[in-house]
Amino acid sequence: MACWLRGDQTTVYEFNVAGGVPPGCMPVVVCRYTAQEMLRLTTYLASWPTGGVPRPWLVLMRDAPLPPPRPARFRRRALGARVLGVTEVPYLVPLRSVDSPEEGLTFRVVAQAAVRLRRDLGL
Repeated sequence: MACWLRGDQTTVYEFNVAGGVPPGCMPVVVCRYTAQEMLRLTTYLASWPTGGVPRPWLVLMRDAPLPPPRPARFRRRALGARVLGVTEVPYLVPLRSVDSPEEGLTFRVVAQAAVRLRRDLGL
């Protein structure tokens, strides 16, 4: 995911939020759009530090070419106030056949999803 967020003028850091967020950085939390992962995300965001740490953007990765399960959709709505914004990355079949995220960017549909993600996040 980090390679998708890198742009011409964007620097991406991967870090543990417990150690604090570097000044001027926008936290982004990436999660699979499944009931189980959304439940884990609910717990994670409940412990999100308040003072000095901005609310994160939430990126939901679709894991199938089907609508998300009802519990996952419900949890997405419930988490709306805890995050700065929510964006979805569609199910991308080419990602199943690549060895690295960078390699996935060679597919047009994946590159388009990366551009859309950066646009949604304002990068």
